[in-house]
Amino acid sequence: MAIEIKWVENCTGVEKVSGLITPAGLLTLFMRHDVLIRAEWANRNDSNLDEPQGHVKRYLLNTNEYSSTKLLKQGTPYRQKVWAELCKIPFGETMTYSELAKKIDSSARAVGNACRDNPYPFIVPCHRIVSVSGLGGYYGQTQGNLMAIKTKLLHFEATHK
Repeated sequence: MAIEIKWVENCTGVEKVSGLITPAGLLTLFMRHDVLIRAEWANRNDSNLDEPQGHVKRYLLNTNEYSSTKLLKQGTPYRQKVWAELCKIPFGETMTYSELAKKIDSSARAVGNACRDNPYPFIVPCHRIVSVSGLGGYYGQTQGNLMAIKTKLLHFEATHK
């Protein structure tokens, strides 16, 4: 799925927490109205979470559709640039840290740091960035639960593209 990010400078209102079961586990979404303010991988199932709102659910379930979503603007302009480029990587495909770095005239390490700081896992698909010699990392880890999530996401996308 191609996704267009609409950065929102600020949003107000009550924070609503919803959960979504993905191929890699439970993703907790934190929203205010129709603006996603952050997402986190959960270590457990939580039955007290609401269903996600329309556009987020459509994005997660329809891989061949074009969608836009509103995200609370976070991070530096550089990180926002990296995150926008991540959203251009097609579903089921990967790119190396160094390929993305070259594309935006940066360094692989800086791209990796921006991926690590991504407040929107799965929505901004940093899992599609790999190293030239393997999977690389995921949110600053090279083994453990987060790497298992990255592996599951890449496997799911490869088999459903």
